[in-house]
Formats: sequence, C-alpha cells, structure tokens
Amino acid sequence: MKVMQKIIVYTKLNCQLCDEAYHLLIDIACDIPLRIEVIDINQPHNQTLSDTYRERIPVVAKPETPTELNWPFTSEDLRLYLTG
Repeated sequence: MKVMQKIIVYTKLNCQLCDEAYHLLIDIACDIPLRIEVIDINQPHNQTLSDTYRERIPVVAKPETPTELNWPFTSEDLRLYLTG
C-alpha cells in the first residue's frame, strides 16, 4: 500500500498557470497518492507568503523537505520531484 504524500501548492485566484499546475497534480495523483493543500498567497493573513512567492507561483512544496518546485514545470518534473 502506498503512503499518501502531503504537498502544498502556493497559488492565487484567477491564475491560469496555477490552474494548469493543479491539473497536472490531479493527473499524477492517479499514480502517486497525494494530499494536496492549496494555499492562496493573496489572502490577507498570508502577507509573508505573498512576499515570498509572488513572482514564482505556482510553487509545489513537500513540507518534509526544504526543496520546492517553481513554475514552469512539466508532469515529468513533478513526478521526479514527488518521488525523489
């Protein structure tokens, strides 16, 4: 049985690139069990995240590692990041 992996996606509303990244993740979740937490960096309580990620979103992060995957990325890039 595969363990479900938690990932965080830093995003914002009305972001076409963020939507594309999310759809890539959903496709991959058919093969790699994922628990996806979506964080909108433009929420008032996320000012620090907005300052950090504003120019890099969408960003995928694994909470247990210091590395992040910044856009642009492909489905293969995501698979390597998630399984590496």
